[in-house]
Amino acid sequence: MDNGKSPASVQSSKSPVYSIVAPSRSVKRPRPVKSCLECRKRKLKCDRVSPCSQCQKAQRTCRYAAEGEAVSLSDGSDADTPERTVKRNRAAKSRESNSHHDADYATVLEDHAARLERLERQLPASTSPIAESNGAAAQRPATSSITIRGLTVKGGLRTRFFGQSSTRVLVNLFDEAKDFMFSRNKSSDIREMFMNIQRIHRALQDEHRKATAPITVFVDSVTPIQKRMADVLPSRAVCDTFLNIYLNGSETIYRVLHIPTFMRQYNQYWEGQPQPDAFLPQLLSIMCVGYRFLGAGKGQYHDREGIHIPTASLLVRAWLDGLRGKQLVEFSTLQAEILQLMAQRMVNPQNQESWTHLGLIVRMAMTMGLHRDPSEFAQKISPFWAEQRRKLWYTILELDVHMSMQCNLPCCIREGDFTCQPPRNINDEDINAGTEQLPPSKPIDQHTDSRIQVFAASTLSMRFKVVDLINRTDSLRDYQQVLELGNELERVFEDVRYMIPPVHLSDMKEVRRRWVTKVVLDMHCRRPLLALYRPFALSSSDVPQQIVTGYLRSSMILLSYLDELDPASPDYHHTWHMHQLVLKQEILQAAFSLCYYMKQATNGTASPAPSDLDSGVKSESAEESCTVASESSVLLSLPRLKTIVQKVLENMLRRIREIGTDLRDIISLTVVFNTCQGGTPEQKRDAIKRGIQAIVDAGLQAIHANQENIASMPIMPTSIPSQMNAMQNNSGFMNHMQSFMATPDTACPAPDDLALWDMEFWNPLLQPGPP
Repeated sequence: MDNGKSPASVQSSKSPVYSIVAPSRSVKRPRPVKSCLECRKRKLKCDRVSPCSQCQKAQRTCRYAAEGEAVSLSDGSDADTPERTVKRNRAAKSRESNSHHDADYATVLEDHAARLERLERQLPASTSPIAESNGAAAQRPATSSITIRGLTVKGGLRTRFFGQSSTRVLVNLFDEAKDFMFSRNKSSDIREMFMNIQRIHRALQDEHRKATAPITVFVDSVTPIQKRMADVLPSRAVCDTFLNIYLNGSETIYRVLHIPTFMRQYNQYWEGQPQPDAFLPQLLSIMCVGYRFLGAGKGQYHDREGIHIPTASLLVRAWLDGLRGKQLVEFSTLQAEILQLMAQRMVNPQNQESWTHLGLIVRMAMTMGLHRDPSEFAQKISPFWAEQRRKLWYTILELDVHMSMQCNLPCCIREGDFTCQPPRNINDEDINAGTEQLPPSKPIDQHTDSRIQVFAASTLSMRFKVVDLINRTDSLRDYQQVLELGNELERVFEDVRYMIPPVHLSDMKEVRRRWVTKVVLDMHCRRPLLALYRPFALSSSDVPQQIVTGYLRSSMILLSYLDELDPASPDYHHTWHMHQLVLKQEILQAAFSLCYYMKQATNGTASPAPSDLDSGVKSESAEESCTVASESSVLLSLPRLKTIVQKVLENMLRRIREIGTDLRDIISLTVVFNTCQGGTPEQKRDAIKRGIQAIVDAGLQAIHANQENIASMPIMPTSIPSQMNAMQNNSGFMNHMQSFMATPDTACPAPDDLALWDMEFWNPLLQPGPP
């Protein structure tokens, strides 16, 4: 803004030091304008002929400035313009004005030099952005990599990654237990117990391998695949039972079917009416899930009153692998893929394989456009099928988050990769293929077929963040993200309690339904909260008390789900079986976590003051943090922790024959539990012996053997078939001491890496010691 004063004069009046700039400026003599106006405007090289070659090429009018004509020139011009003339006149006036301040120049210069010196002295004391980042790095949440992840390497080429919930990683939290198991100085009686357990382990593996082998009569037959699938189906009455179990147990959070449509096809099938090709594969997978949920051992062995899950699952896989072309993008094919994955996990609980298979399903769904909301294609997709697509897509999202957390690997889908909106809270019977407009969504506190999935969908954003965060814990600068995300998840539990308040009902069926709904909703946010807190709560570094106490409380809640049910109720055993089956990995991790708290609290010397219970306070040590957590509530007291872990061990022994139960997990937890209770070394040793003897007794009963005939069994197999039970890679141990792992008996590698990992566990346990 021109107010009659030049910028130079305004600055000189405020800051005399700038007055020295104007006199030192030189003014160039203008050069004559020789190029044409168009070339000067476009900064092109002009040959100065009329017309010039540049203007001829561009078919422009070539014109040169007349003598004395004022033209608009580029910044690179040396010619005078009216504007530049004005500036020069202003500069001359500025020089005239600044000449009066020359006497003050030395004083001003000294003043600025003093200011600069003060700033230089203050600069090291201030924190620059780089210094801030370095300081934050020094206070980053410190977690030991050996306690949150592991990698087995065989021959330098075969590797497998293990996450924070694997037993081989969890055991690294307990040095005393590791020293006991992997020490060469075991007494002969304890070594003999370990040898017997290894024999039992091998016998159970052989039994499981035979049980999970498909029936060759159905698998190798040349009969059409549809006929073979129909042949393995049980009777109508049995199928009715399995279907009902599936609908009540799985078709809640994982919505795959439109129940009225499937039930119509189901009834028509038993009436002899032809159905779509995808119906039988879907039905077989549903039967596998329902039968496995029915009770312990169901589906593992071939019987006429059930369905052999390995055979049925393999037939469905064969049907899916035989599809070609447009069959691969059928909606019913995607449904069959998801159901087959669920069925396969019933007898092959191999998380990493399931995670890999799910990646293929995700990409299959994306090629079908399920990641985009159907409203984007409203002219092509009816409201009914739009809703089915939303339900199936959010089922895939749920599976992705769950399996990624269990494997401690990134999700196949990231937040922002999809626009598909959540399904509505409506019953399946409210819509059909002829529906022209979807009914409005019902309140979330009103029970519908989709209620659990709709509520879980509202928490997906938080759970995606958890999976992302636990896969980049090394890059965290502080606990802020962890605490904020933990608070968000804690508020979800309050919403669950509001939706399903405790009430006294006489109808046991309604009681069980409400309990299942509450547990499923709680579990799907309790899992990510435990995964979020786990790397920090079970570490040697100081962490906010909110994380330590919150992790212990969530572990106890997960282990106490069944406390709300009456053990004398008719369906209790069925519910107990489903609880152990679905939450097996979480129960094992929670039990190890309770042992960690017991160990730290037992080692703690002083009880903290009540004020230390503030969630934002960091305790002085891990022992103090765990002591604070265990004293924050009667439900978290040390006696109760011991009782809960002891109950977990008893349940694991009850399920010792079940596929998915690994003796190495039971041994690990037994030794860890008895070394964390405190006492003298002799007391701990006696407690461990009692625990190991209990494992031996349960194992002998499971394989129908006794102490005499088990002694004749070989300890280590000379060769192990490559088709081993998949549960082996869910647990085991890191190589504690390489010298203990390489013995003459195991120098030759077995043909399968699972067998080698098996040797990692047993070889150190069976090392000879003093008599």
